[in-house]
Amino acid sequence: MTGLAPKAPGLALDASPRYLAASDLAHHLLMDFALKILIVVVALAVLGLGMAVIWRRVGRVGRPDGRQRKFDE
Repeated sequence: MTGLAPKAPGLALDASPRYLAASDLAHHLLMDFALKILIVVVALAVLGLGMAVIWRRVGRVGRPDGRQRKFDE
């Protein structure tokens, strides 16, 4: 949309660059917000994956692998 409707009462047709600038600003702010949401979601996924890997490794430390060590021999 490059201009306003010709039958719009009380609105100058030369004011359209202001509306386009406001639209560009709204688009920029929306993209900025979406990018920040994406960064947070990716960071949470990486954090969850890292915690799962660490939890598995720490969980295995106290368990024997199916064989018992004999300390008396």
